[in-house]
Amino acid sequence: MLLFLMGFDFPALLLLLFLMIIFGLLIFRLSRRVFRRTLKGASDKKINVLSRVCAIFLAPLLLVGILAAFMYAVMEMAPEESNEEMTSHHYKMMEKDIAKDLKPGMSKTEVLALFGESDTTQSVMVYDLSLPAAKEKYILEITFEQHQLSSFRRKQ
Repeated sequence: MLLFLMGFDFPALLLLLFLMIIFGLLIFRLSRRVFRRTLKGASDKKINVLSRVCAIFLAPLLLVGILAAFMYAVMEMAPEESNEEMTSHHYKMMEKDIAKDLKPGMSKTEVLALFGESDTTQSVMVYDLSLPAAKEKYILEITFEQHQLSSFRRKQ
């Protein structure tokens, strides 16, 4: 039940159960062989019980360990974005958000509420929205006509 809440679907649960059974059988046979060699005077019943206990406790640990090692290997192989690519993606997302937020006909006070203080006496407002460590700058120029937003664009 908990695995369903964690986002596992039915085929993934079946795969985990299958792997748990396989690892359990392998650990059972291996531990039984080891116990037969080390516990010379023990009965078969005692060796089987010890082997089952080992299989019950070690199979989930082995499965979790293998999955953790696999995830670590996959994450190490994932390509990292360079600072320029991250800056470019950030600016593209910012352009979409700005286009969504700024609507023609907005008043200067509404624009000020979105972007903060600027000289409101001019018909053009300029905002530096650049990332602090970025080589590429992002300057937004907002033009007003008759105290209404007429256009905005990225200044190059």
